[in-house]
Amino acid sequence: MSHLFRRICSAVVLAAFLPACSAFRSNTVPFTVTADPKDAEIYINGTAAGKGTAERAVLRDTNVQVLVRRDGCDPTSRTIGKHLSGIGVLDIIGGCLILIPFIGLATPGAYDLDEANISVMLTGCKTVASEEKGSPTK
Repeated sequence: MSHLFRRICSAVVLAAFLPACSAFRSNTVPFTVTADPKDAEIYINGTAAGKGTAERAVLRDTNVQVLVRRDGCDPTSRTIGKHLSGIGVLDIIGGCLILIPFIGLATPGAYDLDEANISVMLTGCKTVASEEKGSPTK
């Protein structure tokens, strides 16, 4: 009887903690921005991240603000949202059966970004040829 009791206790403990795996996921996720033209400045969450292509680790449970700009072009900004991940959904299901998995919903691991890789093409860019055509000749 004690062997059966140990197995049942082990199964209950595993069932309680395995669905809450979002608590064990990383708080950050790699986020990549590719800009066109390649010399455009990229800002992620207000911090300069590079030119052309930039990658940063960002928190998975917060919106990401992206700004891409270049002299002679219209600046472009985007906000990337977040959503409940599949693992977060499993935490909800597991929490309905045993309350402990609900803990995972309070952690960043329960969420994912709507997009992890974005491309931004700047518009309204003045080219060298168009600047030369518009300048008066002497």
